[in-house]
Amino acid sequence: MSGEARYLAVDERIVCQVRRHPAVLFRPFMEAFGAIVAAAFLGTLLTPSDGSDVIDTILGAIAIFFMARFAWRGWEWNVAHIVVTDRRIFEVSGLISRRVASMPLTKVTDMTYHRSLLGRLLGYGDLRVESPGQKQAVEKIAFLPKPDDFYRTVTSLVMAKSPTHRETVADRVDSDDPTGPLPRVIV
Repeated sequence: MSGEARYLAVDERIVCQVRRHPAVLFRPFMEAFGAIVAAAFLGTLLTPSDGSDVIDTILGAIAIFFMARFAWRGWEWNVAHIVVTDRRIFEVSGLISRRVASMPLTKVTDMTYHRSLLGRLLGYGDLRVESPGQKQAVEKIAFLPKPDDFYRTVTSLVMAKSPTHRETVADRVDSDDPTGPLPRVIV
C-alpha cells in the first residue's frame, strides 16, 4: 500500500484528504527572506571592500540556516496530510519519524470553525474538534484549505455517526408493535 491507505482499518474508506494551506509556509519564508536581506545588508555595511571577513561567513551561515529551515518546513508541509474517513479524522505528519494522530468521529461532540480576515482572503480556516472528558490526538486543525467544504464533510459524517441524530428503526415503529419494521397487512 502507498500513501495514507496503509493507516486505514478494514472496510474504512477515505472521504476527503487535504494538505494544509500553503499560507502555513508564509512565516518561515519571510524569516528566510529577512535573514538573506539582513545578511546582505550587514555584510555590505560592515565589510564593504573585503569579502573574506569572518563577519561575512557568520552572516552567510545564518542566512543558510534560515533557508534550510524553510526548506525543511516545506518538506514537512508536503508530506503531512489530514485525512477524513467514514470513521475518523487522522493527521499523518513527520519526516524522520512518522506520527499518525487520530480521533474517531463517534467521539466528536463539538466543533468550532474559525476563519480570520486573512484566512478569508487567502482561502483557509481553522477547525477545533472537541470531545468530552479527555484530550484527543487531533484537537485543532489549522490552515485548512477550502474550510467550508471540509467543515460540511466532517459535520455530515459526525451527524451520521451520532445516535441522537440518526433515525433508528425503533423511532419509526411503535414500541408495542410486535411486527417490528415489517409492513402491516390489514385484512
